[in-house]
Parts: sequence; structure tokens; C-alpha cells
Amino acid sequence: MRIYIPERLRTERAPKGVKTPWLKGRATKWMVVRDWWVCIDGVWFCVPAGYIFNGSSIPWWLWWLFPPSFAPAWEASALHDWFYSHLYHQVTKTFADAAFRAVMLYDDAPEVVANVFHAAVSRFGKGGW
Repeated sequence: MRIYIPERLRTERAPKGVKTPWLKGRATKWMVVRDWWVCIDGVWFCVPAGYIFNGSSIPWWLWWLFPPSFAPAWEASALHDWFYSHLYHQVTKTFADAAFRAVMLYDDAPEVVANVFHAAVSRFGKGGW
């Protein structure tokens, strides 16, 4: 996949009590501050301002190694969560998972780490499909 990201993702903590039926778990919720655009193989995708995500959905007992805010997966997690929660009618799960890995690599994640994260979302990730 060819990835192009013209601007970095900007986030802030989400307001307490915000309803996010697509998120479960104990991780802190984060809100996208302004529209964030990603081009994948010539197709543009926008994660809109106001979207709430939780970073990487890592089991809490692994947070010592890979916290939900793990930097090499931060932007990939926002895009991946958007695909899973809202664009599942437009993209396949396979595409969403591959884009997650590709954005991690674009953000300089070590290939072995990107592959581990990709394997985890491919096997355990649940979206609207």
C-alpha cells in the first residue's frame, strides 16, 4: 500500500461520559481535533474532527509493553478504528487491517512490531462486518 499523510493527527482527551458504542474497555478515550486526511493507494480517507477512539486496543495486562497510546501505532489506530466503526460498508476488514500495518510502517514502526499488531487486529479485531 502507498500511504501519504500530509499532516499529523491532532488529538485531545475526549470529554468524560461521551457515548461511544463502538468502544469497550478501560483505555482513555481520545478525540480527533480537526479533520485528518490519509491517502491510501490514491484514495483519500478522512477521520473527522470529533471522532472518538481509544488508541490501540491492547489487553490491559500488556500495557506495560504496548500501552494504548503506543506512538508507532497512534495514527494507525485512529484510522483503523474509523474504518471498523464507521466505514465498514465502504472498505473490507482485510483492507482496514492492511492499512493499519501500512500506516504503522509509514510512521516508522519496526516491521516486526507492525507485523505483530497486524496479526492481532487480523485475528481479534471486530468491526461492523
